[in-house]
Amino acid sequence: MQKRYFLTVVMFLIGMFMTGAYAQTHTVSGLVKDKEMGEPLVGVSVSVKGTKNATMTDLNGNYTIQTNAKDVLEFKYVGMKNAEETVGNRKIINVSLSPNAESLGEVVVTAMGIKRQSETLTYSAQTVGGKDVNDIKSINMINSLQGKSAGLQITPNSTGAGGSSKILFRGNKSISGSNQPLIVIDGVPTMTNTANSQVSSDWGGERDAGDVMSTINPDDIASITLLKGAAASALYGAVAANGAIMITTKQGMAGKVNVNVSSNTTMEMPMILPKFQDTYGAGADGTFSWGNKLASASKNYAKEFFRTGFTTNNSVSLAGGSENFKAYFSYGNVFSHGMTPENTYRSHNLNSKVDFKVLDHVYVDFSAKYSNQYSKNQAAAGYLFNPLTGAYLAPRGIDWNYYKDNYEVYDPARGCNVQNWTNTELQQYGNPYWMLHRQTPISNRNRYEFGGSIKWDITPDVNIQGRMRYERGEEQYTHNLYASSVGNYYPMGRMKNNRYFSDQLYGDVLVNYNHTWGDWALTATAGSSFTKTKTAHVDLVGEGNKFKSPGDGTNIYYPNIFTPNNYYENMSKLGKGDAMETEKRLNAVFATAQVGFKEAVFLDLSARNDWSSALAFTESCSFFYPSVGASVLLNKLVPMGEQVNLFKFRGSYSIVGNDVPIYMSNQRYTLEKSGSISAPDKAPFRTLKPEKTHSLEFGFDGTFFNNRLDFSFTYYKTNTKNQFFSVSAPYESGLRNRYVNAGNVQNQGFEASIGWHQQFNPDFSWSTNFNISYNENKIKELVKGLENGLTLIAWQGAKVVLKEGGSYGDLYVRQIKRDEAGKPVKNADGKPVLMGDNINEMKYAGNMNAKVNFGWTNTFHYKDFTLSFLIDGKFGGRVLSATEATLDGWGVSERTGNARNAGKVVVDGVEFDPQLWYTETGSSNFNNSYANEFYVYKGTNVRMREMSLGYTFRNLFGNGKNLTAALIARNLFFFYKDAPCDPDVSMGTGNGVQGVDIFNLPSSRSLGLNLKLNF
Repeated sequence: MQKRYFLTVVMFLIGMFMTGAYAQTHTVSGLVKDKEMGEPLVGVSVSVKGTKNATMTDLNGNYTIQTNAKDVLEFKYVGMKNAEETVGNRKIINVSLSPNAESLGEVVVTAMGIKRQSETLTYSAQTVGGKDVNDIKSINMINSLQGKSAGLQITPNSTGAGGSSKILFRGNKSISGSNQPLIVIDGVPTMTNTANSQVSSDWGGERDAGDVMSTINPDDIASITLLKGAAASALYGAVAANGAIMITTKQGMAGKVNVNVSSNTTMEMPMILPKFQDTYGAGADGTFSWGNKLASASKNYAKEFFRTGFTTNNSVSLAGGSENFKAYFSYGNVFSHGMTPENTYRSHNLNSKVDFKVLDHVYVDFSAKYSNQYSKNQAAAGYLFNPLTGAYLAPRGIDWNYYKDNYEVYDPARGCNVQNWTNTELQQYGNPYWMLHRQTPISNRNRYEFGGSIKWDITPDVNIQGRMRYERGEEQYTHNLYASSVGNYYPMGRMKNNRYFSDQLYGDVLVNYNHTWGDWALTATAGSSFTKTKTAHVDLVGEGNKFKSPGDGTNIYYPNIFTPNNYYENMSKLGKGDAMETEKRLNAVFATAQVGFKEAVFLDLSARNDWSSALAFTESCSFFYPSVGASVLLNKLVPMGEQVNLFKFRGSYSIVGNDVPIYMSNQRYTLEKSGSISAPDKAPFRTLKPEKTHSLEFGFDGTFFNNRLDFSFTYYKTNTKNQFFSVSAPYESGLRNRYVNAGNVQNQGFEASIGWHQQFNPDFSWSTNFNISYNENKIKELVKGLENGLTLIAWQGAKVVLKEGGSYGDLYVRQIKRDEAGKPVKNADGKPVLMGDNINEMKYAGNMNAKVNFGWTNTFHYKDFTLSFLIDGKFGGRVLSATEATLDGWGVSERTGNARNAGKVVVDGVEFDPQLWYTETGSSNFNNSYANEFYVYKGTNVRMREMSLGYTFRNLFGNGKNLTAALIARNLFFFYKDAPCDPDVSMGTGNGVQGVDIFNLPSSRSLGLNLKLNF
């Protein structure tokens, strides 16, 4: 009986103890932030002190953990001072961590995905966070970095949603090759684009085939590292001679499943439109607006044409896992109605990443990605196939709505509808609504990526890693033209259906070693990689007159039926020198090592050797280049006081190659229309050598006053030699051109940034950063036989000419004839006399590239409010506007109306009749030259690039479930500009195309709302 009673009492006491213990256990959640910056910290270790009970902060800095009232929570993060908090009865514990001045700084992802402490680097490398591209989103995510980094220049194409962007680090280096940096995702180089098509001529009719950046979901990005110099990207070899952009994507984290939802909606409207006259109507020709005064003011047809566009950018992601298995999944979509009627863009992105531990020291990860892009009526610059020519040039005083509603009429002779417009015989001028409905370009792109890696930690100091990624791009581009299109150039219509295919297989193996002996440390990596790329395309093009009989030169049976069996002749087309299929292989071995002494002195050595199939049939397919760098953290060696956190000097020298296009060394025969074979007209380049960029860089990095002030300065000088040129071949050779290696293009300049971070009190903080860069380009050497220089590209009489002693982007323009006193000369008809377009008669108008670029970012945090804005700009450069020249030549510009009101045009004291002056100096046809000298403007501009005001509703849907809402704006206004268009204008990404406006789509001002929800 006593035994039973004793057991009862014991069980009762145990039950009371367990009940009490359970009652004391509760859930604690909170947010961990950087005290100086006010930004959430991802991956902070949160643990109950003295136990194994631990978790980590999620992608938004939130955590949740089970604790008791007497527990103490420990917060640990690399580069931050540890913090402790006693739980007590609190259920929400928010923590701000301070930087640890004694530790090395942030981890930076460098070439080959190798992670380094930022203070140990011997070259310039800047890391920006995911917030820089996903708070104020751009469809092409790289555009969100405009103005945010010294030395980075980004110029979006004027092609709207889905378009490419020109990206430039430290000036133009290559004359005939690419100047774009390498894009690297999670350490692996990407296939840049499926097709290389870009707008590159004043005629237009070309398209923007997009780039890899527009396929990336901004919400998938964890960080971006900008490797601006050759020393930073040398390990990637030839493909990274122009620097590299290292994108690190998000991945799963141990702990609970995190769900993040983002929705960004903006409205877009034209930021700048040309100024039109509304007083004078069409002349006797019914086309040009050189007629009499109108009875009432004309409408502004450009405003009638454009609409308010809107774009939605949505994404959802799930991340979670355990210590042995982590996963990340995301889906994003973009839907855009452009400012141009009937312009539609949509994209879908699916992304998945899983990583897991196979054995105790073996780690495996897999990733897969799919993206689809659909574009209809994408804008394209140039005179042809461009609805803006009709919207801008339509004669003042016409019934705009009539032509809008009746853009086609029935033609009984052809048995189909044909274009209805004021003049249907001019190729550069058509009814814009006909173009949008009956000349509709459509692109449909698919991109697939599959990759994985395996890593084995052999010892604590040694590991080996293998990676592989396969990418596949497919695109179908259709551009069918209905009968009577393009000035009736296609009387029965034209069928165009092109398909493009691109493949890239990349693989590498890396052996990594890391060890410390007392004051000495060694980090080394050696490896090998290969890249195999393939392209193919099929072009089906059918055009001609109505078929009558075989051999009479006609081809089409019925109008507007766009199928191959409606055409008599073979429809397959291949441009001269083009290849239906290409294949290239690049193999490499490389090694890099860093020796450190007392965490204060670091020496970097690296080397790489490439074997490129593009150099087949030459003396050697192999080329080698080394790199060396050093850095000294003086504050680690010399006492500088508590206010100096970092005082670092660095320097590096490197040589890196730039690969050459395929088939230069072995020209191929071309299969032409109907099976004919065409011989090459260029001599094979059997002595071809790769370009070599020699890069020298010195810099200083410093942080002061408990990391509140940071400053960075870099001086660089690069010389790109062994450029390859196409020059005229001797007549007796029977060839038109031959290739030579020559040239030396030098870029030198500086990059500087300064930032201040101020925490006024626990609720209010401010951070500001100003960056500025200067680049001076000089062509030290060109090639013999080019006494008048090398014409990079020509625009209706204007030329971008490269000369020894000049600079890349020097613009020469056609001018009017003047007498000895500098007065304009008239001919017998009273018109100004135009000089020729020989370089000796042309006028130097300046360089098209700005020398100085800057950006100033400010962010204010007050409790849960955040206000940020970015002002950026550039000084120098020139802009050429053929749009303004054509508006003048057609008599629709405001200045032609003002001149007619005044009754004359006065130029340097000489009077001209307005119509005679503007029709001669302006442009009246897409294939005629004009007086370009009057249409060159300063490229200097300063603008309010971005602004946002947001508020975070914390724990709105429960603990750790937050909603952030922000009003956002982009391209709000200019503080200063000279050009009548946006000076940051680009028709395409090719060399010499930036700064040219030929009926380009206007830049947009966008306003909208960004919502982010995490739970």
